[in-house]
Amino acid sequence: MIKTRLKFYNVSEIVGGMDIGLLVLTDEAMTRQLSITCDKNMVKAFSLRMNHVPGVERLLPEALGRLLRQEGHHFEIHIHSIVDGIYKTLLIDTDTLETVDIRVSDAVLFAQTNDFPIYIEEELMSNQSTPFDAEQPNRLSLPINALSNKMLKMALEKSINIEDYKMAEYLNEELKRRKNKTE
Repeated sequence: MIKTRLKFYNVSEIVGGMDIGLLVLTDEAMTRQLSITCDKNMVKAFSLRMNHVPGVERLLPEALGRLLRQEGHHFEIHIHSIVDGIYKTLLIDTDTLETVDIRVSDAVLFAQTNDFPIYIEEELMSNQSTPFDAEQPNRLSLPINALSNKMLKMALEKSINIEDYKMAEYLNEELKRRKNKTE
């Protein structure tokens, strides 16, 4: 298994009232980026840390990380697949090799607050990432298979409302593909 190490770059809120944000991670060379959707609460959690709000060191990810490090534990995050718009992620104790499934946005926050490494399967990174351009850091791309069913339905509705029928057809096909896969 070949993996790529990722680093957190930024978080941004998607404009349009969808209460969705994007976590942006890059490879170490900062040539490719991976965009991961998250909820508005996670955007706020990252913003607190990025703005160095007093008292953040007492929040659960920081406190738990300190406790685990004091006990000699070492962890890493491993993003290994994507299913119906949801990245499948493991928190791995690198000493015992015990693993726990964890929501990707929580995993990135835990890693970021405690300086734990984040890895992704190289093939998944190749398929899901887009070129990173430090000159245009606000330009984000997100593969359609990285959207949850709820987000796809909202985007479909919006595409129909603005009469972008080509996009609506594309989104509808992805929803049908997912539905057929579960039947």
